[in-house]
Amino acid sequence: MIINTLMVLPMQFPITGDSTSWLDFWGSYIGAVLSSAIALYILYKQNQQNHIENIANRDLQLSVIKYNQELDKLRDLRTALVDFQASFDYIEINNIAAKFIDGHFGEEERMRLKYLVRDIDEKGFKTTLLLDLMPKSNSVNKFNLIYNKIYNSYGLILEEFTSFLDLMQDLPQNKAEKRNYIEEQLKYWDIYDKQQKEMVINKIPGFTPQKSISEIIKSHGNYKNIEEKASDIIKERLLETIGDSSLKENLKECIQNILSEEQNRIYAILSQT
Repeated sequence: MIINTLMVLPMQFPITGDSTSWLDFWGSYIGAVLSSAIALYILYKQNQQNHIENIANRDLQLSVIKYNQELDKLRDLRTALVDFQASFDYIEINNIAAKFIDGHFGEEERMRLKYLVRDIDEKGFKTTLLLDLMPKSNSVNKFNLIYNKIYNSYGLILEEFTSFLDLMQDLPQNKAEKRNYIEEQLKYWDIYDKQQKEMVINKIPGFTPQKSISEIIKSHGNYKNIEEKASDIIKERLLETIGDSSLKENLKECIQNILSEEQNRIYAILSQT
């Protein structure tokens, strides 16, 4: 309409072509400009939308990758925690104690004790590494508290059974030498027990150490006849571990809570995208 109005006004100089030709030209020109502008606008909006979708897709892909990584960690954690809980093998300790009670203090019992020590250390170390990668929670804190109690309690009886095995294997036959030998060993054990209490045991909240095998030996007295007292000493030391069975069950409950919380946290990764 604007061009049509301009074209009917008087011109100050001659123009090639008639009004119809110029009207068609400007109509086509303006139409092309408008079409190009619309096309550019649509292209801009499409690029903008594609950018948003690309960001969303990238975030989704990163979430899926993170989800799978966390799921792999959860599988490793589940295996490590279950193996760790099962590694507190009090049945095997009872079997070794039964051998001691029957008077067997041989290399077979030593190897079985070494295996239990190596097994608990290996699985405990793996569990600690995996738990350190997890967010801290009440369940993890409770697990660590029970872990410290049962781990140290279990470790003490393994160490003391090994020490008692050494004592019985190297026991002199002469009664006078036997007494001196046992007294020297008890002094060494007392020093070691004191160091353990100062460095580790006293730092565990709520943990009361079991009656040590050296204390039990002293309470029986008569070191010259320790072979006859050996079965009673082992039985009395074994009774000190009865409470550990409840700790093992508490540990199982903590493991179930940790795995459940970790599973929920992993599921939330995808739900947040």
